[in-house]
Amino acid sequence: MNIKNTTQNYNMPIDTAKNTCDSLFDYAIFLYDSDIEVEKRLEINSVYENVKNIFKNIRYDHSNLLLALQESELRKNENYLYSHTVRTSILALIIGKYLNIPTHKLIELGVAALLHDIGMLSVPEELYLQSLPLTKEEKTILDNHPKYGFKILTAHNYSSIITLAVLEHHEREDGTGYPRKLTRDNISLFGKIIAVACSYEAISARRKYKDSLDLHTGIVEMLKNKSKYNNAALMALVNSLSLYPVGLYVLLSDGNRGQVIDINSKDPRYPVVQILDEKTNDGKIIKKHTFSDGLHIIRPLRNDEIT
Repeated sequence: MNIKNTTQNYNMPIDTAKNTCDSLFDYAIFLYDSDIEVEKRLEINSVYENVKNIFKNIRYDHSNLLLALQESELRKNENYLYSHTVRTSILALIIGKYLNIPTHKLIELGVAALLHDIGMLSVPEELYLQSLPLTKEEKTILDNHPKYGFKILTAHNYSSIITLAVLEHHEREDGTGYPRKLTRDNISLFGKIIAVACSYEAISARRKYKDSLDLHTGIVEMLKNKSKYNNAALMALVNSLSLYPVGLYVLLSDGNRGQVIDINSKDPRYPVVQILDEKTNDGKIIKKHTFSDGLHIIRPLRNDEIT
């Protein structure tokens, strides 16, 4: 199975971005469908080709891709693994691109991010899909999924840089992670990057057992816990998404409502917004830059303020 290569302009059209998300979502279902033979799902060349096609679509501009991720909610599938995999993969590649990781290494990072939760297939589905709190024994089983993933990918001849990233994506800089409680330099670079991408996705996404946080609050929560994450990877996330990430609906200082549609590479606090309640005389949307001494964001909008 291959993701269709939705070809790139410098500024990816929103329709192209949506097609990219949908294609990646379909591929995530293929990878994590326990009814499909493992050898077919994990065929190395196929996984690499799909990641290459994803990377072609985000290598230049990712704002519309982030907007498409936020708007689509990835079909609201009951199995969060699919949407989690898609979001984590795209975020990890965006972080890696910001850190100037060479292209061939970025492809490996993308493969590791796509497969980072493959060990969940060795865990009873009711454990990671249930809404009730886990028992101590159930949590122990669930916390072993990085080890299961490492074993699965090693058995299918994936490179050590990929298998280590899968093993270490829940490790934390301060040693509070799992399964080996590694610290700082003992954690691989890809493990550090996927840890940031995976954690931000989990914090800001909805699950059966919790509501989603708005994207700004998700970033703030990551910064509050910055001792757990590699600083370079965390700052790459912040600078790539901004403190008010693309897709977020906000209240502006002039009283208008807006939606963040692009980042400000010079200052992540002041992104570009699209005004929701105004259009030009010829019907075009109005885009405005925010500034420290001018129009600025007051706060994210609540859900009941958006419609």
